[in-house]
Amino acid sequence: MQHYQSELDSLQDKWPDEPQALLSLRTKAFSRFTELGFPTRKWEDWQFTDFSPFSKTAFRMTTKDDLRQAEDYKTQSIGDGYSIVILNGHFQPERSTVPEGVSIRTLLDVFLNDDSIDFSLEEENPFVTLNTSLMNSGIAIDIAEGIIVDKPIQYQFITNGITDAVMNHPRLLIRLGKNSFASIIEHYKGYDTHCYWNNCVTISELDQNSSLNHYRIQEDTGYHIGNMEYHLQKDSSLNATYFNIGTKLYRGDVFIHFHGQNASAELYGLSLLNKKQHMDTRVVVDHQYPHCNSYQFFKYILDDYAGGVFNGKVIVRENSQKTDSSQTNKNLLLSQSASMHSNPQLEIHADDVRCSHGSTTGQLNEEALYYLRSRGIDTATAQKLMVEGFASDVFAHIKNKALSAYLNEKLISWLKGLDRG
Repeated sequence: MQHYQSELDSLQDKWPDEPQALLSLRTKAFSRFTELGFPTRKWEDWQFTDFSPFSKTAFRMTTKDDLRQAEDYKTQSIGDGYSIVILNGHFQPERSTVPEGVSIRTLLDVFLNDDSIDFSLEEENPFVTLNTSLMNSGIAIDIAEGIIVDKPIQYQFITNGITDAVMNHPRLLIRLGKNSFASIIEHYKGYDTHCYWNNCVTISELDQNSSLNHYRIQEDTGYHIGNMEYHLQKDSSLNATYFNIGTKLYRGDVFIHFHGQNASAELYGLSLLNKKQHMDTRVVVDHQYPHCNSYQFFKYILDDYAGGVFNGKVIVRENSQKTDSSQTNKNLLLSQSASMHSNPQLEIHADDVRCSHGSTTGQLNEEALYYLRSRGIDTATAQKLMVEGFASDVFAHIKNKALSAYLNEKLISWLKGLDRG
């Protein structure tokens, strides 16, 4: 813990003009982090993942010198849209564009001018408390009331050209005003073989009758921790997709909080793992009001010695009648050495609800494989066709053609890279 304390001290020395309230927040959060420590296998919701690399590796915060290593990077947007660019932890306003009715601010600006923001959410999660104490590249995206954003806004968090073990703790805040609509592509991409760590927190607040399409693409090559928290007011709707590929170690926590009636949340996820990669996802959907709907559909495809974890929990509070919730997790093992832990859960305290959950884990269907081979298709091609079919329905709901094409291209490229003999 002493190493992280030194990084906090260095950060505060570098930014001496931060207001006292922010300094106090950082100190309080770090104190809570030291009390908690990094998760161990004795923690129930963390037991299948080894988080020891974060205590064994001396990660340092990125500096302006790291930015110079990536200044020549050419950003590549997915289709036609708007961009917010962060290179090696540094916001690039000259490369960022948003339409009228949408504002981008640093979280320091938000902290100084907006008392309604709670920066200390999920204080029992050590990665969130560490993010709160060390957050160094925060951005707030505000969509004004009644604004309909016609093109996606792509938030690009790029890691490139680093020379040693660095870390970033970005905080992304997405806020939609009443009767507004936006599509946000939250994209993390790395081009380095050197070890690095992104510890990310994203908080989305949807006001009444607003609608958000949130696409989170994780293509880091180092370690990646993601905490996604959504707050839905009356009549709001969320459609979220999580795509994970690459990264040595991934942990993603998703929290859905309903704060009004007739709100809905649809969550889709696809994780592709091979070699010795490990990906761990936990989803908690908290139904606190009646007449709300939630839908979860997560898939994993694992090869080689990869390991996966899915923990899904739906909570239906007392008096949250007419709740409609569905939770599905399907996993495909392409190797005898791959492993998957799945634990869907329901916690229901109301009687007039409709809730379901289910999980399946297995290998390719031998009968279907034989059928394709009998039609003259070689074994490797037949296997890839079946895997592509298994994964593709996760993208079926995506209406943006450019984004759908990008994700399908990533899937096909990943399949081509597998050695199926």
